[in-house]
Amino acid sequence: MPEHPNTTPAPTSEAVGDFYDHMAAFFNTLYGENIHFGLWEDPDLSMPQAQARLTDRLIDTLRLKDGDHLLDVGCGTGHPAMRLAERTRARVLGVSISPTQVDRATQKARDAGLSGRLDFIRADAMDLPCEPETFDAAWAIEMLFHVPDRLQVLREIRRVLKPGGRLVLADFVQTGPLTDTDWGLLTQGFAFSSLLTADTYADALAQAGFEDIRIHDVTAETRQNIRWIESRYADDREHLAAHYGPDFTAQMDQLLPTGITIYTEKLGYVIAEARRPVGR
Repeated sequence: MPEHPNTTPAPTSEAVGDFYDHMAAFFNTLYGENIHFGLWEDPDLSMPQAQARLTDRLIDTLRLKDGDHLLDVGCGTGHPAMRLAERTRARVLGVSISPTQVDRATQKARDAGLSGRLDFIRADAMDLPCEPETFDAAWAIEMLFHVPDRLQVLREIRRVLKPGGRLVLADFVQTGPLTDTDWGLLTQGFAFSSLLTADTYADALAQAGFEDIRIHDVTAETRQNIRWIESRYADDREHLAAHYGPDFTAQMDQLLPTGITIYTEKLGYVIAEARRPVGR
């Protein structure tokens, strides 16, 4: 599977879990309950509205039926699963390597009276604790760039999907050359492991055993996220300093603008859809 080389050691699954546990307050400040980008159809949308638009795009792509069982790989704090439960009658098993996220998602489902339809467990996506051919569909929202071996994760997802089961992904892709310095920042600051390009994404899915693959480049609809993040960080910097300490914000004052520049100039965003073949 073609990947662009990252010369900085990739974070382990446990390190990614620790990253999200530690950065929970930071992400909540910048993103709210939804720890993912949004799709902006106009600049007047709020981040929650844009995030709901992305989630709805993924739900519509899955075309779930009543009673279908969805695997949410890298479920975060469960907000996309909650949105899906509002719009469909599907069941969800969410997995995350972060115990803090699993606890938060479980509590949210309980508070909403959805414990019977939404379940969340701590698990490593590289070794899913699920029987073969269990799920009607799966999605992974902004998580594959974290894993040390994305092909292994894709094969695990294929294993637990029923024949004909659909997969939808939302992921960052590389659009320009990344230097060793860029990779060091992405790896150490944001727990990146690897990136594909929009052109090679289909090859990775095919290698993992999927068919009917479609890649939708939605980079243009994600650029507004950067302006929102910049604004929220400026507004809540003192709150973050009180929570994490001044050293954290001093570091983030340098890290965040550089990360934003890398995203703006060298990264993009895709929605990918695929299907496990019937009979194989």
